Formats: sequence, C-alpha cells, structure tokens
Amino acid sequence: MSQLIQEFKNEHLQISDLLVQASAIGVENPQAKDLLFSAKKLLLAHLNKEDQHLYPVLREAAEKDDSLRSTLTDYALDMDKISADVMAFFSLYESGENTAANFQSDCKNILTALSKRIAKEEAVLYKTYDKIKPN
Repeated sequence: MSQLIQEFKNEHLQISDLLVQASAIGVENPQAKDLLFSAKKLLLAHLNKEDQHLYPVLREAAEKDDSLRSTLTDYALDMDKISADVMAFFSLYESGENTAANFQSDCKNILTALSKRIAKEEAVLYKTYDKIKPN
C-alpha cells in the first residue's frame, strides 16, 4: 500500500473518531462543537488532498479505461450528495440551529453515509490508485 493511501485511510479513521466522540459527549457540551469543527477541518483537508493527488492520477488512467471513467463519474455524483449532506450537518450544529434531540441520530446518519463512502473508496479507488502508482 502506498504511503498516500495509508495517509488517506488514517484520515478516514480520524474523521470518524472525531464524529463518534462528538456524538458520545452530546452537542450541549462545548467540546462537541470543537470536535465537529476539527472533523470538518480534517474532512475538507482530506478532500482537498484527494483532489490534488488521487483524482488526477485516476482521471489520467480513465482516459484509456472506460470502466474506470464510468466508476469515477459514479463516485463523483455520490460524493456531491454526501458532501452536501455532511456540510449541511456541520452548518446546523456549528451555528446552533439544531437541537440536542436530533444530534445523536444526525451523527449516526452522517457516520453511516461517510462509512459507506469510505468503504467504497478504499475497496475500489484506493486499490486502483495503488495498481497505477504502487509505492
């Protein structure tokens, strides 16, 4: 596994862990907002790093591989939906517009969506990247 992919996997774990911690302590605790802000910051940095280092390699390979091109298109559409949902979640709780009553279920929903996306990325995109650019 390449160092880049290992970094991405570690970031996935960190993001998930921050969200689990925030959910466990509850939004009424000020530390939860700090954890959410850290998770958001890490997620945005992670997505930026993927945009700079992962996707250019995959897009170049997709120029000669119709199946990969189709996969990238599907993943991009999926990511647009997930990104919108995740950013809406962060906005609600950073601004204090939502209530503690919804926090646990909202965290669970976001974690579930992110977990599914992470599993697909790691199983397909990251493995494809490592085949193209091993170590």
